[in-house]
Amino acid sequence: MKTRQGVVSDDAAKDKLAAPNAAPGTPDKTVKKNSHIKKHRDAVVNPRFTGFGGQLIQTHRALRRLAFPHSRWIDVLLVPALIFSCTLLAWPLIAELWSGIIRFWANGLGNGMLLRAEHTSFPGIQSVPYAHVEAALPDPLQWWAGMLVSITLLLATTLLPMRMLPITYALRVVGLVQLASQLYFYFWAAEFPYQSASSISALTQVSMVLILLTPWIYGLLYNIFDFGIPRKILLSLLAVLYLILLTPFQYTFAAWLMLRYSLLWHPLIYLLGSSLIQFGALVGFYSWAMSWQRRE
Repeated sequence: MKTRQGVVSDDAAKDKLAAPNAAPGTPDKTVKKNSHIKKHRDAVVNPRFTGFGGQLIQTHRALRRLAFPHSRWIDVLLVPALIFSCTLLAWPLIAELWSGIIRFWANGLGNGMLLRAEHTSFPGIQSVPYAHVEAALPDPLQWWAGMLVSITLLLATTLLPMRMLPITYALRVVGLVQLASQLYFYFWAAEFPYQSASSISALTQVSMVLILLTPWIYGLLYNIFDFGIPRKILLSLLAVLYLILLTPFQYTFAAWLMLRYSLLWHPLIYLLGSSLIQFGALVGFYSWAMSWQRRE
């Protein structure tokens, strides 16, 4: 009489002998299942697809294929067109708002600043108000004050801790630009080709164009993703409203700065204190909006 262990051993031996003699084409479910598990295990532990801790490395979103249904063209084209049209139709109100802000600060900051309007050839916009000032070339006292500010700013950045390194680099750029302006006005002040009034007028008109282009910029860079139409409209409206409020304050202050402290600060305002600030705001809004939860 065979024991239970002997019966199991005999059955296992019979299975081994019967496996090679199985009829061709007969599927062996056990073998296929084990093979599938082995392949899955190999894929998981494959060092090409795992990180240092053994976790699976996901495909970066920059390398993924973006799902872009045909209905997404509504977000890309119609949403910017709607906001662009509304902004263009509301331009008389925007110009009136800018005029009120500039007039208020011109009256409060004293003589020398006037409210002017520059005619444009942009369709639908007749004129753009701006703060008109006639800034003079720097006198010796203003030049030495600017040099002291530049040197102090550059030296102060060496005292900032490492955790403030981005701010350190930004302040150094400001200091170097102003230092270059100091050297230029020391040797070639009489040859400076720009005027404060024309520069403020041009920068204000550039801001007007940027306000109108903002919905289209976001339409190409943000509306291609599936965040939903309400959020896409909200992002463009927030950015447009922000630029509408920022522009008169920004360039009225720039005009006052040149009027009070001469054209010595014109290069710094033109290079770092104009459109760069506005584009930085647009990038900030875009970064914030990209953190919202997508629908896909």
